[in-house]
Amino acid sequence: MACVWGRVYTHTMTFPQHTQDNDIPPAIAILMLLITGGVLAGMDVTAKYLALNVPILMVIWGRYFFHTVITFAVYAGKRRSFEFLRAKRPGLQFLRAGCLFGATAFLYVAITMMPLGDASAIQFMAPVLVTLISGLFLGERVGPRRFAAVGVAFIGVLFVARPGSGVLGWTAVLPFVTAILLGIYMVLTRVIRTKDNPDTTTFYSTAVGSVALTLAVPYVWQALTPFEWLLMVSMGLAGAIGHFFLVKAFHSAEASMLAPFTYSQVVAAIIWGFLIFGDVPSLWSAIGATLIIGSGIYVWYRETFGAKR
Repeated sequence: MACVWGRVYTHTMTFPQHTQDNDIPPAIAILMLLITGGVLAGMDVTAKYLALNVPILMVIWGRYFFHTVITFAVYAGKRRSFEFLRAKRPGLQFLRAGCLFGATAFLYVAITMMPLGDASAIQFMAPVLVTLISGLFLGERVGPRRFAAVGVAFIGVLFVARPGSGVLGWTAVLPFVTAILLGIYMVLTRVIRTKDNPDTTTFYSTAVGSVALTLAVPYVWQALTPFEWLLMVSMGLAGAIGHFFLVKAFHSAEASMLAPFTYSQVVAAIIWGFLIFGDVPSLWSAIGATLIIGSGIYVWYRETFGAKR
């Protein structure tokens, strides 16, 4: 998945925020979220590794196709029905899924040309951009403090990208577009939460892209080694496992407590990038990531505790 925040918004906006699985203590829920960040970052680093020898379209297809197959098998087996395939608002589902597909595509192209940690930090501007997008399209009030948070986050992006330095150049635009598409995706999740069943929304998130990619991938297909097939399947499995832990965590503890821990994916991406590719984040990237994460946490704080007051 391009970003764990997309999944966070899917489930915090469609499920009650009370503790539902009382047998799981909050500490375990936080641990699950940390595992989610590590697994999803590992999925992205696998995609970057595969893209060294496999066309990027095939990589994205593998990530979507196997995730969709696993999700379908789990839902069909668990529910013993195919009711989750029936969407009441298919147009909104397709638009939302298209935004997620575009976000994934831009991110996966980006990570073939820039450090994984930098791309991950920039795409995590998405939660902050939701503030602006919600104001423009949903008519929600956006005060000066939230506008300031958006500005600080954008300054953080400039620190990471350093335009004109020749370090990242135009490639930094790609994860920024990812952030914009994820922001739209999150807002559409808010809109659709009262229109469709959460299982339906979750399934269509990857199913639409999976069908489209399956139709397109034959044009770039190349033979894969057994190891490359294994990596393909592992991406889908990682997406499904990360999704499972995320849902379980947010069913077990308050979203207001868990949300800041979603940024563990940025840290995990930096660690994975260093271990696999030897990417060492610069001081500028560290400052930029701190500004972006800090802005996101501030927006979360205003949304959660500011709204209560």
